[in-house]
Amino acid sequence: MRILACLLILAGACGDDDASTPDAAALDGALDRDFGPAPTCDAPAPADSSSCAPLATDYAPGADDTWDACVSDDGEYHRVQESISSIARVGAFEAIADLLFDPAAPPTSDDFLAARMLYQEEEGLDSRVARRYDPRFEVPEGTDCTQPGVPEEFPDYCVGPATLQPLILGGLNQGIAAADPTAAARVEAGLLWFLYASTNKEAYTCTTAAKDCDSSYAYYTGGEAARGGLGFARYVAEAAPVAHDRAWDGLLALRCWRDLDDAETATDLETRDLARAQLDTAITYGFAQILRARLGAMCDAGNGEVAAYHWAFVRTAGPALYATLGASERATVEAQVALDDPGAVDVAAFAAALDAYDCP
Repeated sequence: MRILACLLILAGACGDDDASTPDAAALDGALDRDFGPAPTCDAPAPADSSSCAPLATDYAPGADDTWDACVSDDGEYHRVQESISSIARVGAFEAIADLLFDPAAPPTSDDFLAARMLYQEEEGLDSRVARRYDPRFEVPEGTDCTQPGVPEEFPDYCVGPATLQPLILGGLNQGIAAADPTAAARVEAGLLWFLYASTNKEAYTCTTAAKDCDSSYAYYTGGEAARGGLGFARYVAEAAPVAHDRAWDGLLALRCWRDLDDAETATDLETRDLARAQLDTAITYGFAQILRARLGAMCDAGNGEVAAYHWAFVRTAGPALYATLGASERATVEAQVALDDPGAVDVAAFAAALDAYDCP
């Protein structure tokens, strides 16, 4: 109980007005909840990307492509700056994962308390979730998601303060109060959505701040060496190894462009857009395959609580793809994630909608 006592002392400084802390006895008990039987469904087959090939305009390290020679050609990511603060945030994600994200071993209230402290470390995950925006959505120039009322006016663009921060903190606080394992699944989905959105956003702002290319690399890989990866990359590599490999090529394309276009503000926007599209296509495909794999895990669970965990993850993370899905596929995903009961999910229809991402 030593960690619990420390966390109870510190919780008041976390900046969360709703974070009431139950007494120690209440925190030690897991939620007594009947999750019902596991759903009866067929796990979707893994997506077939065997016929996929890079575009003629894609960057490939050390290959005979259309790109000029650059720093990325040795296949390693060469940092713009030696120190990358985002690496520590991915490290915090991994530490939270160790505490919470095992559906076969539901976390305790103490675990949720420890996870909330990791999440709310100074300059940590919460500090960036609170201001994260998604440049895939168009808004009036000068829109600032840190200003009062703006997240409510542009919730898709201001995804961090409008959706992710309340989602993640709400899940952590629910877990503290009742040790609900599906709360852990929602935290997992929210944090992974944040890493996905951040990889894209930092690639976008690298135009005016070259060090943001480093942040894009860090939010995807956790700072690992070539073809490695923690955090988001670990999930993509497990669900779709080809997407992970293509994401690495996209990161190297981003760094190659910024090496060739090294002014304070980049000017070669055509090459920038090629690099960004290469990276975003790969990570979006990878995110979709993570959802597909979790649908399979839900069907294969054989245990109602484990199935409920996987479905809570999928229905929480699914909206991350709304910006990149076609109208018909988005409607399908929206209809499915609105369902509370995993047994009611049309897994085949959900998987078919994800097939809109045909190649990484």
